Amino acid sequence: MTPTHRSPVAALAIAFAALLVGCSSAPTTSTPRPPEPPPPVRQQESSPRERANLHADLGAGYYERGQMDIAIEELNEAATLDPSNPRIYNLFGLVYGMLGDNPKAEQNFQRALSLAPQDSDIRHNWGWFLCSTGRARESIPEFEQALRNPLYRTPEIALVNAGRCSVAFGDTAGAEAYFKRAQAIVPSSAGANYGLALLAYRSGRLDDARGWVRRLTQQPSPSPEALYLGMCIEKKSGDRAAEASYVAQLRNRYPDAAETKAVATAVCE
Repeated sequence: MTPTHRSPVAALAIAFAALLVGCSSAPTTSTPRPPEPPPPVRQQESSPRERANLHADLGAGYYERGQMDIAIEELNEAATLDPSNPRIYNLFGLVYGMLGDNPKAEQNFQRALSLAPQDSDIRHNWGWFLCSTGRARESIPEFEQALRNPLYRTPEIALVNAGRCSVAFGDTAGAEAYFKRAQAIVPSSAGANYGLALLAYRSGRLDDARGWVRRLTQQPSPSPEALYLGMCIEKKSGDRAAEASYVAQLRNRYPDAAETKAVATAVCE
C-alpha cells in the first residue's frame, strides 16, 4: 500500500514505529548537539564500574539522538570497563536492532538476559525485538515475564506492546485484554486507547470505537493516526459532518503527515 492509500491497519504500523521501547525512546532523525559530557571525575575517585556507567549513559544519549556510531563507541568503552554490566548489552541490543543488525542485537540481548534474567526492562526490549523481527508469538512470554516483576516501573508499556504483538499474529481477543489492562493502569494511555479503538472499528462496533477515539482526541495533541481512525469511523457510520471535522483537524494540525496526504484517496477498511 502506498503512502497515499492508508487504512487503519497501516495506521497501526505507524503506531508501532513511534513506540517507546523500554528505557530508551526511538531515535530521532535530527542531529542536535551531542549530550553534555558528565563533570570530570578525578581518576582516583571513580571506579571502573562508575566510569562504565558514565559511558553507558552517554551511549544511551547518542542512541536517542540517532548517532549510532558514537553510541557504539561509548558502549564499547563501557563494556571494556565493566564487562559484567547487563545494561550495557541491553543498550547494544537496542542500537544494533535499530541498525538492522539482528544477529548482533540478539547476541547482546541474550547476554544481557544471562546476566540479569529478572530485569523487566531487558525482558521487555527482547520481547519487542522478537515481535518487530517477525517472531510476534514468541514475544508474548517475554512480556509476561517482565510483568511478573511487582517493581516494574512501566507495566503499561509492556501491556500495550503485548497487545500490538497479539494483533500481529491474529489473537484479537488476547490483544483486547492486554489493551484493557494497560488502560486500567494508565487511563490516558494513547497506545491502549488507540488499540481498543482500532479493534472495535475492525469488528464493526462503531459506537465503542468512537468512544475510545474520543479519549484520544480529548488529549491536547491527538496523533494523526487517531484523527485518521476517527475519520474512518465517521465515514463508515455516515456522519459526514464529523468526518469533515477530523479531516479539518488533520489538515490544520498535521499538514505534512502521511495520513493527511492519504485523505483524498484513503479507503477505510
